[in-house]
Amino acid sequence: MKNKTKRVFWGFFSLDYKAMGEYLEEMAEKGWMVEKVGRYTAKFRAIEPQKIKFYVDVFKEGGPLTPEKTESSEEYRRLCQESGWTFITSLDYLQFFYAAGDSEPVLIQTDEEIEQKIVENTLLKNELRGVLIFAIFAVFILVRNIPIKYTNLLNFTGVTSTFLFPVLCIFTAIPAVYSLIWMVKARRNIKNGLSITKPTLKSARRRIIAFYGSTWIIVLFYTLSFIIDAFFMPGIVVYVLLGPGIGIIFGSSIRYLVKKNKISKDSVLNYIVVGTIILVIFMQVAGPSILEKNEEIYKVDSVPEGYPIITLKEISKEISQRGVLSREFRQSMSPFVHKHYTYYEYENLGNSSKSIRIKYYEAINSYFADIIFNGITEKLEKGMKWRGMTIFTKNIITDDEMRKLWDMDNLALTEERNEIIIQKGNKVLHVDNYAGVMDFNDIETRELIISRFFSGSTVEN
Repeated sequence: MKNKTKRVFWGFFSLDYKAMGEYLEEMAEKGWMVEKVGRYTAKFRAIEPQKIKFYVDVFKEGGPLTPEKTESSEEYRRLCQESGWTFITSLDYLQFFYAAGDSEPVLIQTDEEIEQKIVENTLLKNELRGVLIFAIFAVFILVRNIPIKYTNLLNFTGVTSTFLFPVLCIFTAIPAVYSLIWMVKARRNIKNGLSITKPTLKSARRRIIAFYGSTWIIVLFYTLSFIIDAFFMPGIVVYVLLGPGIGIIFGSSIRYLVKKNKISKDSVLNYIVVGTIILVIFMQVAGPSILEKNEEIYKVDSVPEGYPIITLKEISKEISQRGVLSREFRQSMSPFVHKHYTYYEYENLGNSSKSIRIKYYEAINSYFADIIFNGITEKLEKGMKWRGMTIFTKNIITDDEMRKLWDMDNLALTEERNEIIIQKGNKVLHVDNYAGVMDFNDIETRELIISRFFSGSTVEN
């Protein structure tokens, strides 16, 4: 039985350190003794059920990047041992001790004002620092996603980020709000000569459920979104996750080595700088290779049934079949755009080439189709940023007479009339004719596009 161990979800807020002791006492009465406490899980070993006293103290010289054993921490734990407390483990600033249930150990902290100042300068400061870093990141993401970008509607991850990320930000602010309320109450009680209100295990559990329950549900949605998108875009998803994944592994490794006194705390910044440089170089070298392999998977000989396209052979009688013909087909979907795909056909004729690119979007209703249509036209007008310059900007024009002729709700063209974006109901089509293989004013071309992609529309002669 003594060799039996288990891990349980931890989840306590750092300011609930008094409730942690109550929880550990409850576990001991059930026959489980804590061995190690992590950020999200705690390890217990089986013991005979018994009453054990636990004390969780805040050590001001601890921290996330402080070794587990230092001269000051060893002296501190020795003094606690003399007071009747046996050291178990530590988690950043928190130190875990126990004593026999029938013993009368001396309290480690006897001055509540001093204890409150230690907590403010350690736990509270650390909590607010983490929230501040996340807040900066969150504001950056939110600003980029407002107003809603049409590209975010085309995959599950984009939809999740657009609609659930603000909710995640709200729940992430809960620890900060709780910390500030705790600080105000503690200061007020000390000023009035009252004891600091200790959080109960019951209230701590409520916060765990409210915060972590909601957060993990959102994380689950993100995970499922990545899994679904990976089916359609495996290379891109791997590329997006590669950098953060390596960063998390590197950061966790640095923290572990510091805790084990393998590297000094003062050299952490140097390791981070070197690691960041190596990561950037690695992404620059590995990134193109990953994306290049990703492009290969989209090359096809034929398009799956149910995805209408138009080919070079259909729209240009000048195209011979002596050239090298290649096709690419990419499909995706989301809760709001249940059918979205890109078809690209290219024929190399030696000294010349012909190509066409078609992007088709079928949204659940016209509202989202409007967002997609407007988003495409705005993107074409803005062009793209490259080395501080804006390139590939295009002038967009509207032609009401042509729109009526095509029987569309919305129609826009580039000034050169080599790209057309049309929308009818919940469908949007973007045809890129930059090689000049078709004439959008041609009646046969118009009939072909409408019948192929917008069945049921009328054609005026």
